[in-house]
Amino acid sequence: MALTIFGFGLDWLGSARGRDLWQYAGRLSFLAGVVAIGLAVVSGWIEQELPRSASAFDDQIQHLLLYHEYVGYGLLGVFLMLAVVRLRIHTCLPVAFVILAIVGLIGLVIQGYLGGELVYRYGAGVRAVQVLSSQLKDSGQKKAPE
Repeated sequence: MALTIFGFGLDWLGSARGRDLWQYAGRLSFLAGVVAIGLAVVSGWIEQELPRSASAFDDQIQHLLLYHEYVGYGLLGVFLMLAVVRLRIHTCLPVAFVILAIVGLIGLVIQGYLGGELVYRYGAGVRAVQVLSSQLKDSGQKKAPE
């Protein structure tokens, strides 16, 4: 996410100020960010296909998981199209491209927020581990002095 946002911002500033080096670095960062978005979508798809144990939150987050999945596919399509268009632009960025990229980046930030909620609030895709201190207490062993 950050690489895509940074790349677009640098590309746009370079275009607005006539700095070719900024625009080149921004374009490379933006394209690398699009590749990273593709990798994130692929890793999410792989995670979805893996067997997982039932969670207490599964019923609560099922609609959010589906929304997150399909919006991710849509955003990947949008950013792939933006990348193809960006590769064909050799001068200043057109206003239409800037507006579409900003809309896509807003969607990307919302998608990142939803992904964070799924993981950190609901534990989606996270396997629970037992804390070492509770393992020691349950087995009747003494805790090491600190």
